[in-house]
Amino acid sequence: MAKDDEGERPKKSWREIDKARGRSRHTSTSSDRERERFEKTTAYTRYKQNLERVFAGGELSDALRERLDPTGKGKEKDVVLKKIREAEDPKSFAAAVDELIARFELPDDLYLLDRILEHPRTEVVLKAMAHLNALVDEGKVEKPPKSLPLRLASLELNAEDGEVQDQARALKARLR
Repeated sequence: MAKDDEGERPKKSWREIDKARGRSRHTSTSSDRERERFEKTTAYTRYKQNLERVFAGGELSDALRERLDPTGKGKEKDVVLKKIREAEDPKSFAAAVDELIARFELPDDLYLLDRILEHPRTEVVLKAMAHLNALVDEGKVEKPPKSLPLRLASLELNAEDGEVQDQARALKARLR
């Protein structure tokens, strides 16, 4: 121990303070060594790379996809959703949405549901609004897309079907 400048009481070094706490930086436990050894393995490195790819919006690795989606239905749905997102003209967009509705349930993606409200068929628009209403009921619509109230107002004014107009008006009022 070193003496304090004033010489009254001895001053402990940081090493001595850590040692007294039982957490010295200079000594490691066996669990620390095992963790460090595991983190250096290639399996751990591959695992971290796969996780980074997933969180960056990439695809799942084949091994991870097999564990999470053994039937392959999730991959099929992802392909259909990708078709919808990449559709540039209204005809291919409507065809992709029809395929989604025929094979799967509507997703909880507010931006996608907002875009589905542009579909030419009344049944599809009503189904999208019903799903949006269900999401509002469940409390999953905290911050809707800025275009959604505008699209609902457009449907309220321009839709030929009275039911679509009524549903759009009701849903727009619930989003306020």
